[in-house]
Formats: sequence, C-alpha cells, structure tokens
Amino acid sequence: MFTPVKIVRFWLPALIFVVGAAMLIISPDIIGLEGAALMLGGGLGVVVSNRIHQMGLRGEKDRDEEMGARAFYTKYGVWPDEAPETILSRAEREGDIMPRTPAPVPADRTASAPVGPAVESHPHAGARRASRPSRRPPRR
Repeated sequence: MFTPVKIVRFWLPALIFVVGAAMLIISPDIIGLEGAALMLGGGLGVVVSNRIHQMGLRGEKDRDEEMGARAFYTKYGVWPDEAPETILSRAEREGDIMPRTPAPVPADRTASAPVGPAVESHPHAGARRASRPSRRPPRR
C-alpha cells in the first residue's frame, strides 16, 4: 500500500490537497484562501507531472516495439506485419517472434448458429515480437 511510487503518485497530492483545505478551514479570510489556492495548485502540479511521466514511459514501449520491427526488417527484409507465412514460421522457430496464437472465435457465434462464408483473418494477426530483457529497472 505504501510503495514509493504510490506515495508520490497518490498520497503526496492527496496530502497537499488536504493541507490546502485545512488552511481554508483554519483561516477563512483572504490569507487562508490564498494559501489554499497555492496548495491546491501545488497538488495539481504533482498530479500533472505524474501523468507526463507515465506518458513518457508508454513512449518507451512504443520505441521498443519499433526497434523490434526494424530488427525483423533488417534480418528478413520485410516488415513483420507484411511478412509471408513462411518467414513468420521461420522467425518463430528461430525465436525472433513469440509463438502466434490462433484467432479468437467471436463471442456472438455459438455452436448452434449457422456459419456463413469463412471470413479470412489477417495471416499475421497473432504475430508478436519475442520479449527481450529490458534495460530499465523493474517497476515496483
């Protein structure tokens, strides 16, 4: 409950907000109002900086996926989402991509429902890059 990340992300802004509200309750004049506004602004600043940090971490994941796709292109000469089945199978065997999973069956189809013409799914729908160790320290 009290990990360093949770303290900074949740408890610190909450504490700042509570202190601002207490300042307004203790001193309901202009001084208390200014102090409360200052503390509430500081709490919002902490919340906004936490969100910006989270967005930056998400960007790293996107860059890692892009680097993996470029490595696949360098090795096989085709982008992973455009690769034919033969190359994807070879990449799977060599451990360059994760094993593909079969396409999920839609939930609205039941065993008694008539099956219409077969809908061809994208041949690389389940292809994923093999996970590689991250250079970042693990999250807590």
